[in-house]
Amino acid sequence: MKRARTLLVLAVVSIGLPAAGCHKPASPGTPTVARVTAQTPDDYQELFQAVADTLRRYYLPPDRQDRGRGVITTHPVTSAHWFEWWRPQPQPAYLWSEANLHNIRRQATVHIHPTDEQGTCELDVQIDRYRQSLEERQIDNPAAVLRLYSSAAPTVSGQSLKPDESADWIHLGRDQRMERAVLAAILRRYGTTTVADTWPDQPPDQP
Repeated sequence: MKRARTLLVLAVVSIGLPAAGCHKPASPGTPTVARVTAQTPDDYQELFQAVADTLRRYYLPPDRQDRGRGVITTHPVTSAHWFEWWRPQPQPAYLWSEANLHNIRRQATVHIHPTDEQGTCELDVQIDRYRQSLEERQIDNPAAVLRLYSSAAPTVSGQSLKPDESADWIHLGRDQRMERAVLAAILRRYGTTTVADTWPDQPPDQP
């Protein structure tokens, strides 16, 4: 009896400790930007390449790359799960739990803006989070449960669609902690120590 009580206490503690620090982070109120020096066309190309290389390092493969307008947009990628130790894990604990309980994906957009000051650019990093939402399926008998995630089970609207065809992606906001980590990594790769004016309480994560 005493052993069972001890195991129960350990189970409650193991569940309660992670949950204690698991609260939804505040929505970002400011953009994630830094001003960098790029005095020549070669400097600009080097900066642009540093952005693309850093995004790949964070498993965000570039999709649209417009050097003329200074824009890089990545493919939307499913966020890392707990067993994918080689990928940067979402932080803090709330976003980590979210990525393991739901199908969450992230997409990055980086802008390089010229400034009024000659030879400088403003680097703006934005990473958006999206949660997959599937239309409910019609389940009218026990056997239909086996067809829950296939087109064999019609949706509540009566359509026979595959899950990917009936999916919708709900925008959850920005991941500013990851934005700042990516921005810091870009600056290191480019070879400058210039950073944004404010950073989160904890240092940026490095993959």
